[in-house]
Amino acid sequence: MTYPEIIPSLVSVMMPAYNAERYIGQAIESVLRQTYQHWELIIVDDGSTDATADVASRYQDSRIRLLRQANGGEASARNTALRHMRGEFVAFLDADDAYLPEHLDLTTSYLLAHPEHDGVYTDGYHIDQDGKLLKSLSSRRRGPFEGWLFEQLVRASDVFGPPICLLLRRTPILERQLSYDIRIVIGPDWDFNTRFAEYASFGYLPRMTCLYRVHQTNISIVTQAQKRTASLALCREKAIQLESFSRCSLETRRYVFYELLVELLHNQPERQEEVAQWLQFKQLPPADQARLYRLMASHAQPDLRHSVTVRRWLRQACRLKPTDWRSTLLYSLHLISPRLYGWLLSLRSSRAETNAQTSPLSDVFESL
Repeated sequence: MTYPEIIPSLVSVMMPAYNAERYIGQAIESVLRQTYQHWELIIVDDGSTDATADVASRYQDSRIRLLRQANGGEASARNTALRHMRGEFVAFLDADDAYLPEHLDLTTSYLLAHPEHDGVYTDGYHIDQDGKLLKSLSSRRRGPFEGWLFEQLVRASDVFGPPICLLLRRTPILERQLSYDIRIVIGPDWDFNTRFAEYASFGYLPRMTCLYRVHQTNISIVTQAQKRTASLALCREKAIQLESFSRCSLETRRYVFYELLVELLHNQPERQEEVAQWLQFKQLPPADQARLYRLMASHAQPDLRHSVTVRRWLRQACRLKPTDWRSTLLYSLHLISPRLYGWLLSLRSSRAETNAQTSPLSDVFESL
């Protein structure tokens, strides 16, 4: 694919938009108010059925380009923006969010002054539907971290939070031919940033530069639990397959496999079986493999159709760590009566379902 030639120091701001007529004007105006004026704004109307495109088209500025496409989802809209960018830097602004006036100035100046970094992120505020300030972005993050952030991003998506706070160099994106995975409904930015971070370095600016709006139509809130879980599982699976995953600490690799195998895929035994055969899983110490097999078995759906698989997992756990009395006890119980085993452990299944359905912004809504 051919991309436009890079224009030095130009910032390309991507704005995916879907049924955003209520807020998109405020988002565009926040770009127009930037103290750094060497930017282009690429708005991708992703098949909106409201007046999103009409509102956006009112802004007659040569730096603003409105692209329209059939509805394909957030990742598809972001890829369209990537294909049309010309800037040296890439910025992110969803149609319901806003920049504070110095966001592009501070982040661009930072990267121009720090050629050793490929990206920089800042702090900001959550705001409600009326623009009232809520919690800071950093209040829901780990860190801050600087340098090689791949391991931190593999561990969880709360390093940056929403991508609005980020500025990236576009050259690594072009060199690595990075794009957004259209299979991921929620979290395509987490997957993209993780793959970017594999060969990149980040700096951090402790400045409040952006506003992330929290309302009842945020995609992370309205996305069905099943689709959300499937997207997060795919993010996990892709991260494990990356070359740099083996460089992560044992603690991080344990955590990632636990969340994938026990929490996200707990009702998909065939997929769990497949992942457990991956080289990355077998590179875990035998005791860790045994623990994961035991937890997979104890969190499995109490369905007799999966009885053979569960028994195989428990047997494998006993083989990998013969001294683990928990695995031995569960295996013995399953041998006596799979039905009794399922009944005794059925109460645990509700925990995974509750975790999968909990909104990632629930603590922010407590402030509303």
